[in-house]
Amino acid sequence: MEEVPSINTQETSCTICKTSMDLEDIYCSECGYPEKGNEREIALFHARRAMQKNQNMDAGKKIRSARNILYVMAGIVLVIGFFDFFQSQDVGVLITNAILGIIYLLLGAWTSKKPLAALLLGLFLYLTTIIISAIFDPSTILRGIILKIIITVYLGVGVYSASSIKK
Repeated sequence: MEEVPSINTQETSCTICKTSMDLEDIYCSECGYPEKGNEREIALFHARRAMQKNQNMDAGKKIRSARNILYVMAGIVLVIGFFDFFQSQDVGVLITNAILGIIYLLLGAWTSKKPLAALLLGLFLYLTTIIISAIFDPSTILRGIILKIIITVYLGVGVYSASSIKK
């Protein structure tokens, strides 16, 4: 029988992320670690990684704030719906506000899985409800304008922060 020559695989793995690398690779293709770099390049890699981790932590705080705004909005919409129902005895108002409140609750819960999509949808839904209510009653534009601006800013900052995070 003939012996099969052994194939010498010229691979190693990245020190940081354990991704397989060819021996001639200088940088890891997955995380960018300079496997064959000098001390300065390695220190620069770790400094960049620490800065990015810090930025992601700040972005995470802003996303949590926006998530809390979605939960607060759900509560406000539900409470206002109940008050409007008891004043006008209009079941349509109660059902509309209940559906809107449940959607805000679901979007708030969804921010833990897909923060960008959930916050974008929450912002879009909020702005849409403002526009629709302004079409039916133009005086609602100025009512609670400061609160509307604060909610829009928090959701906007959350959307921006979610879009800046790289997973």
